[in-house]
Amino acid sequence: MSSHELQTVIDYKNDENYIKILNNYIKDFIKNEGSCSLKKLIEITHSNFSELKNFCDVNTEKLKITSVKDKGLTGKIVEYYLFGNLPNSDSSPDMNYGDVKTTHFKKIGKTDSKTFNAKERLTLTNFGDPEKQSNIDTISDKNSLQETKYYGKIKNGIILIFENEKSNFDTIESYYEKKIIGIVFYNLDNIFEKNNDVEQVFQSDFIKIKTCILEKNVSQAGQQYLHIHPHGCKNGKTRAFGFTNKFLTKLVSIYLDLPLITKGRSEYIEF
Repeated sequence: MSSHELQTVIDYKNDENYIKILNNYIKDFIKNEGSCSLKKLIEITHSNFSELKNFCDVNTEKLKITSVKDKGLTGKIVEYYLFGNLPNSDSSPDMNYGDVKTTHFKKIGKTDSKTFNAKERLTLTNFGDPEKQSNIDTISDKNSLQETKYYGKIKNGIILIFENEKSNFDTIESYYEKKIIGIVFYNLDNIFEKNNDVEQVFQSDFIKIKTCILEKNVSQAGQQYLHIHPHGCKNGKTRAFGFTNKFLTKLVSIYLDLPLITKGRSEYIEF
């Protein structure tokens, strides 16, 4: 599907082919100019999707980006300028095919290296206080992650991968210069169907998570792909489900069709 066939904001934001179009823009910039900034991606996207540009022009005051200290700043910019989503408190997925997330990959080796792996875990959905019985009950009688209410927020989504740079992003404008290296639209059902090993690791991780919750000794110990990590304020009890750095690297390699390179205990991909 070409950009001209995606007629309205609601059409493109709920069409998986839109992600392919964005990735092609990114690849072209990287091939021809060596990198692709978020600003460049927004500009070329708006030049090809006039309705998105018009939406953003009309609703700029509703975006309400006021502080560079906002931890979700990159995500707000991405959701608004690339997907036409205004900030909201709605817990339902951002699009028909999942939530929009941003993450950073760190460069391995010299400055001119093109090899990267995930710098950070990716938070997916909140679990709450694992000491509360109401939260324990949501998982205590479940035999797999797929059986839980959380799987709907975990199983698919869109991840925008940015390069982790040493630059000091100290102004809102500077965030538009961040380098983007790819976008992944993932679906765990498809991965599990094609790769039984991955499904088995997720199942093992789920059992470990369930066990530590039931034993009232919550930790991330031994969890390889899916883990339950601290979330929210420091020293708080709230936990969230997330992808580990290791799985995030593997996920990007799968969906951007890049070989996963293993060296010792490290895994990385080459863009």
